[in-house]
Amino acid sequence: MRTWFHSVFRKFQAFAKQEKGAAIVLFALAAVPMVAFVGMGTDAARAYLVKSRMSSALDAAGLAGGRKFFSPGRDADINMFFNANFPAGYMNASVSGPHISVDELDERLTLTASADIPTTLMRVLGFDTLTVSATTEITRQMQALDVVIAIDMSGSMGSSSGSSTRIAAARDAATDLVEILYGNNGTNDLLNIGLVPWNAKVNVMLDGTTFDSAMTTSVPVAGFTNPVTGIAQSSVYQVNNSPVPLLYAPPSDWKGCVYNRYIDNGFTDDDADIYMGPQVMPGADWPAWEPIGPEGEPVSGGTCSMSPSSWSECTPCLEHGITSLQSQKQTIIDAIDELQYPEGTTNIPQGLGWAWRVLMPDAPFTEAVADPDYDLQRAIVLLTDGENHGGIGDGYKQVFGTGSGAGANGMDDRLRLLATNIKSAGVVLYVIQFANNGTALQSLLQEVASGPGSPFYHYAPDDAALRAVFREIANDLSELRLSK
Repeated sequence: MRTWFHSVFRKFQAFAKQEKGAAIVLFALAAVPMVAFVGMGTDAARAYLVKSRMSSALDAAGLAGGRKFFSPGRDADINMFFNANFPAGYMNASVSGPHISVDELDERLTLTASADIPTTLMRVLGFDTLTVSATTEITRQMQALDVVIAIDMSGSMGSSSGSSTRIAAARDAATDLVEILYGNNGTNDLLNIGLVPWNAKVNVMLDGTTFDSAMTTSVPVAGFTNPVTGIAQSSVYQVNNSPVPLLYAPPSDWKGCVYNRYIDNGFTDDDADIYMGPQVMPGADWPAWEPIGPEGEPVSGGTCSMSPSSWSECTPCLEHGITSLQSQKQTIIDAIDELQYPEGTTNIPQGLGWAWRVLMPDAPFTEAVADPDYDLQRAIVLLTDGENHGGIGDGYKQVFGTGSGAGANGMDDRLRLLATNIKSAGVVLYVIQFANNGTALQSLLQEVASGPGSPFYHYAPDDAALRAVFREIANDLSELRLSK
């Protein structure tokens, strides 16, 4: 190496001693483009590095913004992710952006940025800076999704929350979720939404239909012992406006509610309602559900019977039935808008259990696709503002006592078992604790949800927070892709 260096140095000295001016001029002229050429390569490499990093930062920022497309904090997240991935002063670049363009109808987010980079050797040619720019475009794209919204309709939902009642806030927030998921489309073959209103019980009639007792039919099944009457029978009953099989023909004034499939007979695993369809249990066979009646619903006047042999219905059956999975945006919005006049007590296992049955392809509700040949996500969004509350005529026939003390303990245990089975079936559970800051309820609902924090469990103290929560859940249910 030293020999080569000395050889070059000697030749340069000899060249410098030349007295012919043309050689010096030619060398000077040649040096300028050589320096410029080297400078162009150096500065172009620096510009490439800046552009590459800026593009990656825009992609990260765009994905973060897309996940919160309808959230007030969207732009703040975009800037935070961009700055985290393109730190200030990188390559001494002076950055303009990211500039944010939003198309809410097509749910498209476009981000652009540019950077001025000070040159090094290119300055000899008069170029003090180089400018590079980058663009990314994010389009929200829905994956195949079946989701059931289960909304608490107990009496406390009529209380005030912020600027409206709790049920009004729930209607607005649930409508936001539907609007976000459907976007600008009135229908979507890859999106199905159902609705299950609930209080102490669930009205299992199809929403908007009328019960006609003259159209009730018996359906033969394998022989079983009726868990309520103890009588052997080989048929169940089907009504005209619900797919739910019943243990006996309901009276003509039946309002549509059924009890949980549970009897207090000493068996630890006799609760069939923590499972999907027909069940054979150690203490009881449950091929169907027991309709509430026959005294009619609700009881008007007088006091409710406390005799275990003649349970009376003291908490009214909701007039709102079930909206099964369907793909029409307006249908589900109309069903949500009709949720009025909350009443009765709180039986969370009833609401969650029927949401699961509506969501899955197994009987009694069979609208869901059993074995799709495409990626399908199934989810339940459960909203409640209260603790489990045992009561006369509730889904468990006051087995666990009256009130939120003794009644809650047994019902809470069944809720945990039910939620475990639902999540084991691959269903994502979003749970919202609304306008009730009870820590015991929080601990329970965090166990029920697919995770103890966002995006799966949320506490919403008022109507504004509730709308933000539903928007976050809607965003989480959406999948993003880089469109450019």
